Amino acid sequence: MLFTLFLLGGRIYSPPVYLILPDSGDLKILSEEFLKGFSFAIKDEFDFNVIDEDPDTNVEFSKIYENIISKNPKIIIGPILTKHQKISAEISMRNKIIQILPITYDVSLGTFGNYVYPFNFKIYMELQKFLEFLRENGDTNFVLFYESTINGLSIKKFLDSYYSVPTILVKNGKISKIEASEIINDIKGYNSVLFSDNGLNSINLYLALRSLGYKKNVYVFDNWLKEDVLNKIIGMTEKLYAITLQNITYSSYLLKLDRKFKFIEDYKKFYNSEPSMAALIGYDTGFLVKLALKSNDIKEYLISKNQSYIKILKLTDRGFEEVK
Repeated sequence: MLFTLFLLGGRIYSPPVYLILPDSGDLKILSEEFLKGFSFAIKDEFDFNVIDEDPDTNVEFSKIYENIISKNPKIIIGPILTKHQKISAEISMRNKIIQILPITYDVSLGTFGNYVYPFNFKIYMELQKFLEFLRENGDTNFVLFYESTINGLSIKKFLDSYYSVPTILVKNGKISKIEASEIINDIKGYNSVLFSDNGLNSINLYLALRSLGYKKNVYVFDNWLKEDVLNKIIGMTEKLYAITLQNITYSSYLLKLDRKFKFIEDYKKFYNSEPSMAALIGYDTGFLVKLALKSNDIKEYLISKNQSYIKILKLTDRGFEEVK
């Protein structure tokens, strides 16, 4: 474990930002790609240090993390590995250290308050926006359709733990009309449904329900806005709503194409390669941190930045319309 310290004006200077990434072993490529996007975003505007979160050592991760905190960083980014995320979040809360988790599917980590920010795909913040939207409209009577994926199980766990929301596991494979009719009968007492995933099983179920006349509100996450998914459900989008972080991050499906193409063009010129998803997440994280460090209150900025750009969009013949 190596800490790099800088000498400025005769004094030791510790970087304001620490990144905890798998900087060795099989996942090193993930770290490398993330750092390419991160560095491209910040353009040397601030110093940062990379710590290997899973080195070949007997030192417990909690000790590694506490050692990082002893350097008084303004922001810690990571860890990436799931096995380290909860203990680091607990330590961050105790020490009031701002921590961003750029890749995580444990949405419960968002309940650690104003110091821990689960940034990956904004699932926690999107769920909060969705629940707030329903409460404002006097309706929290919905059912969750979830797939047996990391994403689906994480959302189910969160809703089970905090809101006692009824959940139904989405069946693998195609669904028959009889099965769809039985599901419609099971959910007729609920005002709306939420799908956790955009997998083929969920899409097949959605289309089966719509084809049998199910007309209540259906809410999905922005991964349903991918072109291949929209092509499957076109013509069946009545009362379909998407929960999304609108036009902000480069991994957003609603990002204007001219901006996305410009980014990819510039990135390719710099690195001579296409940006991977890890690089896109690294870019989004770096860009967010760069702006947060310039703000007067980093915590307040991170909270408002996440919340203010999450929208509920209704899919119509005219495109996407924000629902106030």
